[in-house]
Amino acid sequence: MAPRLEIDRRTIRMIAISFVLLAGLTIHRLWFADDPNAPEVLILEGETMGTTYEIRVAGSGLSDRLRQRIQQETDRRLQEIDGWMSSWNPDSDVSRFNAHHETTGFTVAHDTAAVVAFAIELGKWSGGAFDISVGPLVALWGFGNEARIGEPPAEAEIREALSHMGARLLRVGRGAPHSMGFLRKEDPELEIDLSAIAKGYGVDHVAGGLFELEREDFLVEIGGEIYASGERPGGGPWRIAIEKPLEEGRAIQAIVELSDQAMATSGDYRIFYREGDRRIAHTIDPRSGYPVENGPAAATVIANSATEADAWATTMMVLGDPEGLALAQQWNIAAMLLLRGEDGSILELRNDLFPETQHPEHHRSERVGSSIALDE
Repeated sequence: MAPRLEIDRRTIRMIAISFVLLAGLTIHRLWFADDPNAPEVLILEGETMGTTYEIRVAGSGLSDRLRQRIQQETDRRLQEIDGWMSSWNPDSDVSRFNAHHETTGFTVAHDTAAVVAFAIELGKWSGGAFDISVGPLVALWGFGNEARIGEPPAEAEIREALSHMGARLLRVGRGAPHSMGFLRKEDPELEIDLSAIAKGYGVDHVAGGLFELEREDFLVEIGGEIYASGERPGGGPWRIAIEKPLEEGRAIQAIVELSDQAMATSGDYRIFYREGDRRIAHTIDPRSGYPVENGPAAATVIANSATEADAWATTMMVLGDPEGLALAQQWNIAAMLLLRGEDGSILELRNDLFPETQHPEHHRSERVGSSIALDE
């Protein structure tokens, strides 16, 4: 079976239903008519995980009170993500595990363990193209916390980093929901970095809060990773634009429609540096220890959860065409690659599962990271 995160949208919805009295809420609605001056959509914005987030809530019953409830629940859930998966928070599960230079079991939240377990599974199916222990290599190439831009590492440094990497050196026990899990290192020097998956999980976690608040029509975006539920204001699927991979300026490449799906995009056009004629992008191939060269300019993935989409988008950047598209097709993942032509044009390659795209003309938009939410 395809690698899948156990907590998907259906599971989130079932958990949410167990915490509300549906009959009581139905009676409550009968007592209150819709306010004719109510907004068409609630928009909440903020900062998290070193980037920004945006939430759009459509449907009936929109009010300032609902906005406050959504904001409170969102703040709480984003704080949980920071405490579980942040590489910058010294008290997070990830930071404390990285500082734990022992091979004994280390207690972490169930959610942290579940994400690590999914990441290991995807790493196996991708032949090591996705690897959450790649952090030290990323830092060596100048894209980590200890940036060394313009100073590529020596081959000996790369070999040393590779010797302390890989799923074979990591064990995980998820534990039951609402309980604790554990992680264990086979190598005391192993470190993990969930930055290629944490934003996606954050999107799903925030979406779970909206489901618990009985919202059906909404869009959650964190740093360009998106989950679109139900319908946009006015009806119909949410319209999401994919950014053209330009080093300067911003433009729309293609438009897709999403409903009850997630989308994530990774690219090489925002974080890179040049060494002579070489273009060193931040996507590191964990198998070789070197940055991906002549690979895709961008990869966009549509999946059931933002966690999956986020991780698969990184995987596609490493594998490229044809290996990446074929692997995604095998595991029922919709994927599209954007490639640079020699004449500067952008070529779209997609597998059979990726929906037809639309042209960007005549659409107004608002920027939300590497994706664009269109206003009709």
